[in-house]
Amino acid sequence: MRSVVIITLGNILLTGAYAFLTVPNNMIDGGVTSTSLIIAHLLDVDITYITTTIAILLLLFSLAFLGKQFFFKTAYSCLCYIIFFDLFHLTNIVLNMPPILCIVLAGFLVGIGHYLCLSQNSSVMGYDVIALFIHKNNEKWDFAIVLRIICIMVLIIGVYVFGLLAVVYGIIFIIIQTEVIHFLNKRKPVCEKVLVKK
Repeated sequence: MRSVVIITLGNILLTGAYAFLTVPNNMIDGGVTSTSLIIAHLLDVDITYITTTIAILLLLFSLAFLGKQFFFKTAYSCLCYIIFFDLFHLTNIVLNMPPILCIVLAGFLVGIGHYLCLSQNSSVMGYDVIALFIHKNNEKWDFAIVLRIICIMVLIIGVYVFGLLAVVYGIIFIIIQTEVIHFLNKRKPVCEKVLVKK
C-alpha cells in the first residue's frame, strides 16, 4: 500500500509539472513525447500512435530485462500518469512565468517525482528503463547521467523540429531533473534496490 501511495504522489508531481508548466509553455524534455514529435514530423504520422507504440515497447523492455515486479509497478505508474495528466490538462490551468523559472521549477518537480517512483521499484515509463538497464550491466554508468545523455541526444537530434532555443531550454530542464535524481539517489540510493528486485 505504501508503494502505491508513493508512486501515485510521484506521478502527481510529474504530471502537474508537465500539465501546468512545460506542455502549455511549449517546452520539451527529450523524453518519449519529444521522440514522438520528431518521428511524427518525419513520417507524417499521428503522434498518439507513436507515443503509444514507444510506451508499449518500453514496458515490454522493462518486463524482459528488469523483472516482473518492476513491470507491474511500472504499469500502475503508467496508469497514474495517464489519469493525472489528463485530469490536470483538462483544468486548462497554465502557470505563466518567465521560461527559465518555469524550467527550473518543472525540473525540480519532475526530478523528485521520478525519484519517488524509482524508490518504489517503478518507472515513469520513459527512457529511465533503458538507463536502468545500462546501469544494471555496468554500474560505473550512473543511472541519472545515462538518462541525461539519452534525453540530450533526443533533443539535439530534434533541433530542426523544435528550434535551437527550445532545445537549449530542454537541455537545462533535463540537467536539473537528472541532478535532482542524482542528488536524492546519493543520499538514499534506490537504483541498486530497483535492479536487484525481480
